[in-house]
Amino acid sequence: MEPNINIKHFYHMSDYDPNFKPVKQYSIVGQKVVIFNDDNKILLLQRSEQSGRGGQWSLAGGGLDTGEDPIEGILREIEEEIQIDVDKIKPFYIKSYMNQGDCIVIIAYEAKYINGEVVLNWEHDSFKWVGKDEALNFDLTPDARSIIEEWNK
Repeated sequence: MEPNINIKHFYHMSDYDPNFKPVKQYSIVGQKVVIFNDDNKILLLQRSEQSGRGGQWSLAGGGLDTGEDPIEGILREIEEEIQIDVDKIKPFYIKSYMNQGDCIVIIAYEAKYINGEVVLNWEHDSFKWVGKDEALNFDLTPDARSIIEEWNK
């Protein structure tokens, strides 16, 4: 059985408009990383009052800089925010939503903690290593909650 498709929704070569000028669409790209250790516990960071959503718990990450490679961007955020070494970083989830007229795209990664002592910058007041189920009982930011829920370790 053929699918019911409304052909009016598709463009054909005969619809080509030589005067058409595409308008660039921009999105804000944010990144977060679930860092897990040998005990399969994840690193949660408590947001400071100066960074917005003060008191809530989140994951390391932040905005992608213009022209920045995404993997380099998340590694930069890890260095800036917590100064630890990670390995086996890979994306596992992408979400998008509208916020005050902006399209937000969030790339979620997982990474294996290798070594180093967590050193927090001004964005966070404290940190904890917790299991996934325990993490979901924290007052998480909306992005952190959806990312942790999607993480399958």
